[in-house]
Amino acid sequence: MPGSLQHEFTHAEIELHLNRVLSSDAFRTSRRSQDFLRYVVSRLLDGREDSIKERNIAVEVFERSLDYNTSEDSFVRVKASEVRRRLASYYAASPPEDILRIELPLGSYVPHFVRIDRHPPEPAPEPPAAPRPAHSPWLWVAASLVLAAAAIAFLLYPFHPRSALEDFWSPILKTSEPLVIFLPIPASYNPVGEAEARRLPDLAWDAVDAAGTHRFFVPTPHKVGVGAAIGAIRFAALCTRTGKPYSLKVGDDLSFADLRNQPAVIFGAFSSPWTVEINNEYRFKLIGGADQRIEDGQDPSRRWRATPGRYSGTPTEDYAIAGRVIDSKSGRTVIIAAGISTFGTQAAAEFLTEPSRLAELARRARRPLSQGSFQVLLYTKVIGNTPTPARIVDTHFW
Repeated sequence: MPGSLQHEFTHAEIELHLNRVLSSDAFRTSRRSQDFLRYVVSRLLDGREDSIKERNIAVEVFERSLDYNTSEDSFVRVKASEVRRRLASYYAASPPEDILRIELPLGSYVPHFVRIDRHPPEPAPEPPAAPRPAHSPWLWVAASLVLAAAAIAFLLYPFHPRSALEDFWSPILKTSEPLVIFLPIPASYNPVGEAEARRLPDLAWDAVDAAGTHRFFVPTPHKVGVGAAIGAIRFAALCTRTGKPYSLKVGDDLSFADLRNQPAVIFGAFSSPWTVEINNEYRFKLIGGADQRIEDGQDPSRRWRATPGRYSGTPTEDYAIAGRVIDSKSGRTVIIAAGISTFGTQAAAEFLTEPSRLAELARRARRPLSQGSFQVLLYTKVIGNTPTPARIVDTHFW
């Protein structure tokens, strides 16, 4: 556990090493990186590991306001990525007096302290050689094979098991092409006056309310859903944190050529021209039309619908699909975050970028999340304009 690693060293050893790191060329030019690293190390040494949270870092280190929104502002995550790069630069040429290294694991702000062993123990003296029997060459061959297998196992054994977030993200990192982050443009309308409506007769439509009052509306192509926008921010931050290049596509900008040539993350269900086509090859399907719902392809009697709220488009409960699939047409990895409403889309995007939620998903999987494809059916309760953390309803792995 991260909290127990510090007990291999005294506080004085850690503080001495921390000061050496912060005064190095790798950190000397960035006061904010110095403050970030000093804060998380000091909190851990003070036994306050639980307080090392993104919001606390934003407020206490970088003087952000108390209403700092981690979903909308990726500043702390970007700065953590910079600190990781500076640490890597320092340890690439660390001085010989260092006895430990500070690591900031992906998806966490709690530092680890790892011992640097520069003086491995000398091998024990070999026992006196016994007389070799006549068939000793075969024994030497067998021994060599055993040693070779041991060496390969040693090289392949993961010294620090990867997190579920790293497993989920690894198929994206394996590719050299940028990740396409796609935001759809949902159908939306702006109210206009009667004169404007008459000027645009092919676009405007006339709505008559119960009192007989005429109201006129025209479509607007310049809006994106809140859930998709928040999802794009979170995935862009994840790309920044891991050094993965990305590009942003909106509305009609995304083509099949984009999907064929690079991995993608797509948001939204019925607002996206690509989501239904890609997703509905698999078990949990998005059914559009007047009765929008998610349906189980293995048992069509299982159906999930958003619960209408007081206002249109603002349900009190929503369902979503979060997935990572290999698109059969393009052969590329596609990540999907698709809610029946924009709030479900937001909940799905948050699920796919939260280490603890992916760890929960990994416990249900038969193999690491780095392998194969999956769909997750999610439920979220909507309070005001905010979805609660999604609950897993069902999963499908293949």
